[in-house]
Amino acid sequence: MFAREPISAGAVIEAAPVIIISDADCAALDRTILHDYYFHWDGDPDGVGRGAVALGLVSLCNHARRPRARVRRNLAQNTLDLLALTRIEAGDEITIDYNCALWFEARE
Repeated sequence: MFAREPISAGAVIEAAPVIIISDADCAALDRTILHDYYFHWDGDPDGVGRGAVALGLVSLCNHARRPRARVRRNLAQNTLDLLALTRIEAGDEITIDYNCALWFEARE
């Protein structure tokens, strides 16, 4: 995902509504391509817990070791908020740190 216009550091880029997924359904999703696109929602991040499927563009953000944005769980609003960590210029890719064991070779 790329910025269409400059984004200030700290700005909310998106507040994506989510569908909450039970821990049992997460186990089923882990055996599908959707494993790569849902987020940890609550519980133990390395074990049992519910997941969330974001109904927005945040699911399209690529991983970076030095991300330009981060994802914040908003439990009160049931959204995943995408926040700019730094100023992002028009045309820059909006990247996040997946904060998990990667299943691919990370590039800069």
